[in-house]
Amino acid sequence: RTAALLGAARSILPHLEAGRRVDATLLREAMEASFNASDAAGAWDWKLAYDACEAATVLFLRKYGNALLHKAGSAADALPLIAKVAGLLPTHSRRSIDSETFQQFSTPIPLGLIAATAAAILPSDRVLEPSAGTGLLAILSEIAGATLILNELADTRASILSSLFPAVPVTRFDAAQIDDYLDPAA
Repeated sequence: RTAALLGAARSILPHLEAGRRVDATLLREAMEASFNASDAAGAWDWKLAYDACEAATVLFLRKYGNALLHKAGSAADALPLIAKVAGLLPTHSRRSIDSETFQQFSTPIPLGLIAATAAAILPSDRVLEPSAGTGLLAILSEIAGATLILNELADTRASILSSLFPAVPVTRFDAAQIDDYLDPAA
């Protein structure tokens, strides 16, 4: 399932690179091609499709984030560029049982840039993302050069996160009690 989702993300990435909008039709085609079946057949749902869009965003930022921030000169000047990329993707208009159960609310990437800028993340920092989802906030910390500590309770998202950040162990704790589980040195 994760491999198919990442396949869809990789097929969405060229559209982001070209500045083309990813509409419902394109997203459905990417998901059906990757899963070899439709949502009607139960192979995937729209929440998973939104996760594929988020994974594509992570891939896009990993590839172009440093250059984008450098060329913009400041986070404030990069914000409209990041907002433009976010605007190419569909809004999360459908929820799933998992998204309700795990209270999954993805941080919009422009807001993530603002948070990362406010945090003034440095390469010497260690950043804990206790509810990392698909890594939209984590990728900004990675771009800043920080060491990541990633946690995600939901199975599918934890698997996506592990695939997108293979060098970073992903823990699977309830974020509400994360301090009880993490090594105190972290």
